Amino acid sequence: MTINKKELYSLIIVLLIIFLLPLTIYFLKQRADIRPKAQLAGSANFRLNANTTNLTNGQTLNVLVSVELTEASLRASGVDFQLLYDPSKFDIVSFTPITGNNFTDIVVFDDSGQTYSGEGGMYSYLRLGMVSVKSKDQLAGGTIQLANVSLLAKQNGNTLIKFPEDNAKLQVVGTAL
Repeated sequence: MTINKKELYSLIIVLLIIFLLPLTIYFLKQRADIRPKAQLAGSANFRLNANTTNLTNGQTLNVLVSVELTEASLRASGVDFQLLYDPSKFDIVSFTPITGNNFTDIVVFDDSGQTYSGEGGMYSYLRLGMVSVKSKDQLAGGTIQLANVSLLAKQNGNTLIKFPEDNAKLQVVGTAL
């Protein structure tokens, strides 16, 4: 039995598809993220409430990090944020997630103060990711407290504690009732 050129080319194309399809899916999967489909973009605002913005050396800065859902029907099931600070001006005293009534599990907790790769590399960061393993009607809405952060000032002057890249890296996922 002989194979003509048309059958040979067809066989080669089928084999290429069989071998390249899993490879293509693998690379596409690396970039795929389901969170934007559930993300509450435009409906959630992260808030930093600091007890002061002008510090003296040795003074403690307390910051409450929260997220505000702008629509009454929205409920948050997960959050992920990084908080940037200037390591030349601060030492971390404490970084305490607020769990219980709002979120049940901590997924990511990084208080190592490593250098943030964006924004010129001049900031260190704290990162927290939390999820709520609750039914839809038990999820929190409104303004939800996420963490308390205490920092010790190393020098006098105004402070800068912020979210990275104009809040573009913040993630809130949830649902509407």
